[in-house]
Amino acid sequence: MKQLGISIIGTDTDVGKTFVTGLLGAMAVDDGFAVGMVKPVSSSAVPFPECVTMDEDNYNVGLESKDATHLMRAAGIPESRRHEVNPYAIAGDFSPRLAAELAGIEIDYDSVVQHTLDVVNRYDLTFVEGAGGITTPLYGDKTFTDFMKDIKLPAVVVADGRLGSINRAILTCEYAKMHGIEVKAIIVNDTTAVDPFLLKTNVADMERYTGIPVLAVVPPYQGPDIHKVQLGWARSFIDSKKLWNTVIGL
Repeated sequence: MKQLGISIIGTDTDVGKTFVTGLLGAMAVDDGFAVGMVKPVSSSAVPFPECVTMDEDNYNVGLESKDATHLMRAAGIPESRRHEVNPYAIAGDFSPRLAAELAGIEIDYDSVVQHTLDVVNRYDLTFVEGAGGITTPLYGDKTFTDFMKDIKLPAVVVADGRLGSINRAILTCEYAKMHGIEVKAIIVNDTTAVDPFLLKTNVADMERYTGIPVLAVVPPYQGPDIHKVQLGWARSFIDSKKLWNTVIGL
């Protein structure tokens, strides 16, 4: 089959992009796809002494992106592919741009774009997750908007369901459209157990004002940290075949 990819964009930080991306990756593997994952630049990295597979030119040396680790575990990706998943893991609870500047790291933007496209060409289906919201600074004058535009993949927006989520979803989808990023679907990740009536009306209004389907509403997960358990649970809320058909035409 043709190698395909999906960009995952958040309406804000802490809306659960990584959790949702992990669920989608696990579902894709379960559906028979060879799956790639890319978290191109991740800040908030933590010491990771076991990370010994990297060469001296890779900024992952001694640091682990917890987001990348979650994606790898969800899709069954071995440690030997960590650099493929996450070329830059940088310490500091800042935007990737600021974290890199404070660490004295120069991100090669063009190489990050090419690396991502190379990964997409290796697998049936690759998920590319941004950091924070769509306008999060990446490097210099580049934001994740530029990055998502340059990799030219259809996108899924992950939104929360709280008060204000309609505004965030509309602004994110409209901003993406203005910059040539095609948003095909929205997934609402209800991380805070929003009142059911508010959640239902927020979801309806997201669809009404964006014209983009909300293909899943994911409730808070309270089960064990076992990916097979999460996969079975997720299938109660996400129709993966409908998602693949809507976003990538499968």
